[in-house]
Amino acid sequence: MDWSKTKTIFILVFLVFDIYLSCQLYFKHVKNQYEVIGSPTAEQSLKAANITFVDLPKGKAKRPYISAEEKVFTAKDLKKLKNQQAEIVNGQKLSSVFDKPVKLGTKIKTDQLEAVIQENMLYGSRYKLWNYDKDLNQAVFYETYNGKMIFNNKNAKLTVYLNDRNEIISYDQTYLTNIKIYREEEETLSAVKAVEALYKKGTLKPNSTVTKAELGYYTRVPELQVLVPTWHFTVKHGNETEQLFINAFEGQVNEMENAQ
Repeated sequence: MDWSKTKTIFILVFLVFDIYLSCQLYFKHVKNQYEVIGSPTAEQSLKAANITFVDLPKGKAKRPYISAEEKVFTAKDLKKLKNQQAEIVNGQKLSSVFDKPVKLGTKIKTDQLEAVIQENMLYGSRYKLWNYDKDLNQAVFYETYNGKMIFNNKNAKLTVYLNDRNEIISYDQTYLTNIKIYREEEETLSAVKAVEALYKKGTLKPNSTVTKAELGYYTRVPELQVLVPTWHFTVKHGNETEQLFINAFEGQVNEMENAQ
């Protein structure tokens, strides 16, 4: 056997094999680089659609599913209320009229309204203002859990009615009680990822501006009052303003017509 030739052949074979491996590694690297370059970030996708936003919360959060029970009001609850005539409707709704209207200032302010609620209504400190409608002369509040609003839930709602002199004359109230953790905490979508998901699903239109973002809860199973962490966005598109909701875990859109 010619060991010199055999040695040369082995060297050539290993050299070819090394070149093959080097080429594989190179092409894999190029492919990975291409994928990174070719996959735009959420911010880039939104920018391309001319969707802008102001001060979105940064990073991700951890939140649990929660469950609750509908409050059944009793005569004992009514005795706690002053300067008003209240009645219980169907057990789970409190309807009350003030003996003397509660005066507000000439200009309605959120902190002022919430202060009146805390002082005059049951569990008032647990509600947060959702909307004040000047044309209807009413303000809508929703209950909160750990400071996070329970969006559009008819069983966690406080509607305050005013007269033309900016005085509160009556209100209707429902309340969720025995709120507890239903499932352990999970990591939510970041705010910008939630906005991107709304855009990709066609719910958020191009050329829109997200003016407000907050993480709260939305009823996943109304019959059982199981609530899931949900992103709420206020969006302006032209002369229109929309309220959009998206499941903060799964990216499922909650339609407004299903709001309670």
